[in-house]
Amino acid sequence: MNEHLEKNYKLNITGSLMGAFVVAVANYLATYLKALGGGDYHFAMLSAMPSIVAVIALIPGAVIIDSTKNKLKTTLLICFGSRAFFLLYAIVPFLPRIIQPFSLAALVGLRNAFESVWQIGYQSLMADVFPKDKLNEVIGRRNKYNNILTIGATFILGTYLTLYEKLPITDVGLFQILFIFTLAIGTWEIYQYSRFKFESAPPVVGESFGKRLITALKEAKNYPMYCRYCATVIVFYLGWQMAWPLYNMYQLNVLNANAAWIGYFNIASQITQVLTMGLWIKLSKKIGSNFVLAICMFLMAISPVVYALSGTLFTLLLAQFVVGSGTGGVIFLVFNELIYVAPEKNRTLYMSLFTCLTQITSSFMPFVGTFIKQTWSIYAALYLSAAIRLIGAGIFLWGCQVNKKLMAKEKENN
Repeated sequence: MNEHLEKNYKLNITGSLMGAFVVAVANYLATYLKALGGGDYHFAMLSAMPSIVAVIALIPGAVIIDSTKNKLKTTLLICFGSRAFFLLYAIVPFLPRIIQPFSLAALVGLRNAFESVWQIGYQSLMADVFPKDKLNEVIGRRNKYNNILTIGATFILGTYLTLYEKLPITDVGLFQILFIFTLAIGTWEIYQYSRFKFESAPPVVGESFGKRLITALKEAKNYPMYCRYCATVIVFYLGWQMAWPLYNMYQLNVLNANAAWIGYFNIASQITQVLTMGLWIKLSKKIGSNFVLAICMFLMAISPVVYALSGTLFTLLLAQFVVGSGTGGVIFLVFNELIYVAPEKNRTLYMSLFTCLTQITSSFMPFVGTFIKQTWSIYAALYLSAAIRLIGAGIFLWGCQVNKKLMAKEKENN
C-alpha cells in the first residue's frame, strides 16, 4: 500500500472498532425491551421494524450518496444520525409505561433509516478508498479485529448490565448511562472516517431519482449474474430472518437468560467467528467465494435445530460454537460477492436494491416466525426456519453452478 492507503487502512480499522462497540451495545436492545415490559410481538417488531423503514429509505439514500459532490461528508452525516438515536433510547423510560415497549421498537426502526443507508454508503466508500483487489483482505482483517473487540465489549457490557443486582440502580438506569456513552463512541468513530484520503468517484448527475431507479430496474436483466445472485440468496434470507425474534424469545423467555448470559452467548458466537474467519478466507481463495458461501449457509441451517435441542443455558452456550461457525462467513461473503456481481454503473443503487429486497422480506418474516411460534410452538418455528435455510443454501449452490457454466461458455465464445 502507498502512504495514503496505509493511513486509510489504519483509520478504517480504528473507526470500525468504534462501530463494533456500537453494534455490541445494539445487541442488548432485546434485553432492554424486556426490562421495559416488551412481549412476543414487541420482539417481532424489534426485528421487523428496522426492515420496514429500510425499504423506504435505502434506494433514495443510495441515490443521494451517489449524487452528492462530497460522498464522504454525506455518508458520515447519515452515520451521525444513526448514532444520535442512542440518546433517544435513553429517553424512552420517561414516557408513559404502557407505550415504552412500542416506542423503543419504533425508534429502533426509525434509526435504521440512517443505519441502513450508512452501511450502503460505507460499502460504496470502501470501493473508492481501497483497490478492488485488496477489498477481501481489507474487509477480512477489519472483521477479524471487530470480532475480537466485540468479544471483549460484550463480556464487559454483560457484566455491567447486571450491576443492578448488586448496586442501588435499576437495569433501565444502567442502559440509559450506556446509551449516552455509546453516542460519544459513535462520534469518535465518525471522526476517524472523516480523515480518509482518496479520490472520490464523480457524482451521478443529470437524472432524477425516479428516472435512475426505473433505468436501473430495466437494465437489471442485462446483468444475469446479479439477478441470479439476488434471487437465490433471498430464499436463504427467508429462513434466516424468521428466526431472529425466536432466538431472543428462546434465550430470555424459555431459558430465562439475564444480560450476562446474553453476553456469554454472543461471546461464544464471536469467538467461533474469529477462529473460522481465516479458514473461510483461505478456502474462498482455493475453491471460490460462492462455494464457501454455500457451505456457510448449510452450517447456518443447523443453528435453529441446535437451539431447539438446547434445554439449559449451559447447553445453549456450548451450542453457540456451532451456531457461529457459519454466521461469520455468510456476513463476510454475502456483501463481498455483491460488490463483484453488482454492475459498476450505479453500483451503490444496485447494492441498495439487493439490500432493499432483503429488508422487504425481513419486514414480515419475524412476524411469520412469531405467528408459527404462537400457533404451534417455538420448536416448530425453529425447525421450519432450519428447513428453509437448507433449501436456500441448495438453491444458491445451484445458481453458482449455472453462473459458472455461463462464464465458461462466454469465455469459449470470446
